[in-house]
Amino acid sequence: MTKALSALVFMVFLLAAPASAQSRAEIALKVERLEREMVALENRLRNSQGGSGVVTGVAPQAGDAQLLSDLVAKFGTLERQVRAMNGRLEELEYRQRKQDEALELIRKEMQLQARETAQAQAEMKAQINTPSGGTVPPKDPGASVPDDAAVFVSLPDGDPAMQYRYAFNFIQKNDLENGFKAMDMFLKANPDDERVGNAKFWLGRIHLLQGRMPQAAQQLLALIEEHPNHDKRPDALLDLADVLIALDSAQDACNALSEFRRSEDKASERLKARAQRTAKTAGCAD
Repeated sequence: MTKALSALVFMVFLLAAPASAQSRAEIALKVERLEREMVALENRLRNSQGGSGVVTGVAPQAGDAQLLSDLVAKFGTLERQVRAMNGRLEELEYRQRKQDEALELIRKEMQLQARETAQAQAEMKAQINTPSGGTVPPKDPGASVPDDAAVFVSLPDGDPAMQYRYAFNFIQKNDLENGFKAMDMFLKANPDDERVGNAKFWLGRIHLLQGRMPQAAQQLLALIEEHPNHDKRPDALLDLADVLIALDSAQDACNALSEFRRSEDKASERLKARAQRTAKTAGCAD
């Protein structure tokens, strides 16, 4: 093999080095085949003149020059294929680096998730909204709250409005356990009442505050999807975003926040500020 051919073969293998094992094997076969053809052509040309310059009587074939040109062209094509392959590999490596950077950013932001979630839950406990938009006074730390055994929860006889007030009274006192029981009873007893949306909201929020995330998502989604014009829908969307973050579904949380932005004209400034904090926690794009 001539020095020029050896250098060319070496260059091709050098270019192919970053490729996959299968790609390198395919390229090696191509190079081996082209190498055999070029060696055969060189031998035929050498024999036509003899090893020491003496003509042996074997004339070169008419197409040898064209064959050599074709082989050189094939090497050129092979080289371009290898370069294209390396370009694709570099692109994949770049995408991988970007993904690694994005994952690292998410990991850093998730470190703040526990603190942000705790802060949001503290705000919700301190600022539980009444159905009319008011704020429930915070619970007196010195007041005793009856436990499940001390309070028998049963809806009073009367109209749905009276039953709802009975259930919501527990929530006003921050007695969430009994408030949940009573509100669940109200929802089952009055499935067509106008206060059903409120009941679903409070059931979802209590699930959230007590760490039952899948159940919270179910109730909040019921309000969001079944009551699209409900006053509590913006609150429910933000609560749902917190739930989805806790369930390691940040992208779905961003989708919930996008839906919130489409109806934020109905939201208070407090909710808008909370939405911005939640979007930062979830790593949502602007």
